[in-house]
Amino acid sequence: MRTLLQFIIRNHFFFLFLLMEIFSFAMIFRYNRYQKAGALNFASSVQGFAYSKVFKFTEYLNLFEINQDLVNENNLLHNQLDHYKQRASSNPDMGETYLPRRKFTYIQAQVISNSVNKQYNFITLDRGRNHGIKPEMAVISPEGIVGVVYAVSANYSTVISMLNRDFMLSTKIRKNNYFGPLTWEGIDPGTAILSEIPYHVNVQKGDTIVTSGYSTIFPEGLLVGKVSDFEVEGSNFFKIDVELSEDFRQLAHVYIINNLLSEEQIDLEEQFSDD
Repeated sequence: MRTLLQFIIRNHFFFLFLLMEIFSFAMIFRYNRYQKAGALNFASSVQGFAYSKVFKFTEYLNLFEINQDLVNENNLLHNQLDHYKQRASSNPDMGETYLPRRKFTYIQAQVISNSVNKQYNFITLDRGRNHGIKPEMAVISPEGIVGVVYAVSANYSTVISMLNRDFMLSTKIRKNNYFGPLTWEGIDPGTAILSEIPYHVNVQKGDTIVTSGYSTIFPEGLLVGKVSDFEVEGSNFFKIDVELSEDFRQLAHVYIINNLLSEEQIDLEEQFSDD
């Protein structure tokens, strides 16, 4: 201990200089947007590289579960394809016009890091700028909503998870289209809270909650979860517990959604934002 103290005393100018450098960089990254973005991208790249090495080993151990997820997803896609075929065959006059204009594209990615036991959870994916990923893209899985891309590097991206107290999602009750914000209280990784639903609305346990589509990020009608409980909060609105359809403890494969028409919508809305 005495030797350590002597070493610190002899080199106290160096340690003082080091502390001042750390403080200076912290101030730069905190109050300068450009430097802060660069630091986030660099951190995403370093973390992504480290996580990818660990992920390759754990993925090999989970091949059975991964294959089962792919089988379930293929089954869902086949059912959707059959649905479109039936619509076309029942109304030949529709031809190919029954298919809507393509608005979204999907990019497959794998989860290489994930947390569920913090107040502000993030997810790391093995796709980045080189794969067409940008901040504020939606992230989903075959089971439900996952989160939104927060920062990207060349080959990796960081996602702000639904299990993050800063995350908010516009959702609605599928049976009646009443909508409100969905947030996570930081307690149960399987439950989120839907609010601002008027107390006169017919709400029942088991009601399906889906995305409202009132944003440029998430398409309308994506599964979020189901009502597990509810109570009147104050005198005008419900506080609704939503059991999330996605089990974040088993999250492995996701899809990143690119809205091809988002810029057009944003430009139009900005024309009236100052009114």
